[in-house]
Amino acid sequence: METREVPSAHFLIKIESFSLFDKYKINKYETSEFVAGEYKCDYISVNLAMTNTSSLPTNWEVNVVFNIILFSQISGHYLYSPGITRRFQTMKFEWGLSKFISKEILSDPSNGYLVNDTCVFGAEVFVIERQAVVEFLSLDNVDT
Repeated sequence: METREVPSAHFLIKIESFSLFDKYKINKYETSEFVAGEYKCDYISVNLAMTNTSSLPTNWEVNVVFNIILFSQISGHYLYSPGITRRFQTMKFEWGLSKFISKEILSDPSNGYLVNDTCVFGAEVFVIERQAVVEFLSLDNVDT
């Protein structure tokens, strides 16, 4: 992981009463959807999922580079996962980081990620548009 001073460009969620997740055994929270490029993304729990995929053409695929971000309320810096490149498609429309941050590091007050039972996560999603020039070379039927 790396840190930076710039906030998320696409989505931030401030979670208050974070300790209630454990108390009520809540393992997953889905945020409201947000738009990145022309595609709608849904929740982060250090996961990112495409939504409204039924409106996309058959065999759709979207290539993205995304970052998951966590704000340190003490330093004012953001912990982030630099540039994860993934292909979202019909069979795999959700990607994430299973070990973005340990609960121990998140809960350590000196890190500033969880202050007064509040934390701030974010996501950035950059759609990779296919505009590459493709060249084809065949050396068939060449006498040497």
